[in-house]
Amino acid sequence: MPISVRVDAVPDNGGRGAGEGHLAANPRALRRLAANGWTAGIVLACVLMIFAPPTAQIGAWGWAAGLGIQALSAAGCFAYVRSRTISPRLLLVITWLLPVDIAAMQWLGGGWSAPYHELLLLSLILGSASMSMRRFAPFAIAVAALALAPAVYAPDPDALVGVVTELVVWLFVSSALAMLMTRVRGQAKLARRDPLTRLGNRRAFDERFAATTGEVVLGIGDLDGFKAINDVHGHLLGDTCLTAVGATLARHARREDEVFRWGGDEFAVLLPATPADAAGDVFARLEAAVASEVFDPTGAPVAITFGWAAGGPGSDLRTLTEAADAALRARKTPRPRRAAA
Repeated sequence: MPISVRVDAVPDNGGRGAGEGHLAANPRALRRLAANGWTAGIVLACVLMIFAPPTAQIGAWGWAAGLGIQALSAAGCFAYVRSRTISPRLLLVITWLLPVDIAAMQWLGGGWSAPYHELLLLSLILGSASMSMRRFAPFAIAVAALALAPAVYAPDPDALVGVVTELVVWLFVSSALAMLMTRVRGQAKLARRDPLTRLGNRRAFDERFAATTGEVVLGIGDLDGFKAINDVHGHLLGDTCLTAVGATLARHARREDEVFRWGGDEFAVLLPATPADAAGDVFARLEAAVASEVFDPTGAPVAITFGWAAGGPGSDLRTLTEAADAALRARKTPRPRRAAA
């Protein structure tokens, strides 16, 4: 009887431990990128207000509107930097709001005569560096539409030609950068993926743990009697067993949990924002799922045992790992393997 396996059930994103899509490849770097890009846009917009007052459309009230827009942008930037979680979706929102901010300042400044549209290049650079090509394409189209919006409320054919020329160059450069960054992120994602189970590897685990800011439970699971499977049935079937276990853990983990291949026949699971007294139920369910869905060639169920430890903000990974290891050894008692039915 072959070992049961559902490889197709494993998410093809480097595993739950490797983050979601391109934007989560390096959350801390993306936080810095968004904060720096947004801050630069705010500062430059404030400087340009001195030379191009935002008074063309609504008079002196334009100063209040312009400063209000920048104040709201600054507040949003500060809230993002100070947030406890690093959200790729929030980064997308930030990236989309920046060109809207710039377009509003362009309108307040009177259209083509105001220089605010030059800051749209900053938006394109931020978008190309943080988005996949699939997301960057509609973003670039939207930025182009905002850049050309003055043609509707302040027509000027000569200015339009100049902006279109700039826009073509900007779109070419930013699209090339987006393709390059998509390729780089794809290679980085592969470096964080275990090639056998397609879960996040130890490197992905270390990076994800470093990005954790709240309470977390670390669970380390070890297969029972795995050496016997390798010795009796060969390493190829042993690899199939590991693949099946990884797929089962990924399939039955909660949506917020993250599963990694720790190394050898060990797996790690991070449970964010989970009380220590609730972690036992989570790991008991994962152990039961593996025992009921994964079987060795003789038909006997494959078992996994978890040990876990809870940590708070700023927990030391080594200390938490040692505690989880100790809990695993305490629970790792010899288990008689059930015979096939």
